[in-house]
Amino acid sequence: MKYILILIAALSLGACRSLQSVTYIEPAQAFSLGEGRHGSYVANIQNIGPEDIEVLVRQPDSQVVSLGLLQKAGKGHYDVPANTQVIFKNTSEARQGIIQIRLKGDTDLSMGYIRE
Repeated sequence: MKYILILIAALSLGACRSLQSVTYIEPAQAFSLGEGRHGSYVANIQNIGPEDIEVLVRQPDSQVVSLGLLQKAGKGHYDVPANTQVIFKNTSEARQGIIQIRLKGDTDLSMGYIRE
């Protein structure tokens, strides 16, 4: 019985969830991670498209803060607190943006396109 409890504990600690995705963002649109109802996670983002991507955070108090531009071929590492929305906005009016997303932590969060 003792060994079963140790095995369950070890599996629980090692069960850090992860998610990988390549996401296409249409001109002048944005992609959102989370709607403010999730745990914390780490996001590693690489801009693999031809356009700069603005990274914004909507905090639990609804304040939106820009974290700056993720330039072409740029990489960003973001420690995202619980209940915080991250928004990736395509700055181009004409060309599609492309980002590679790698998440670790609470990946049970909503994702989707939004108009900014």
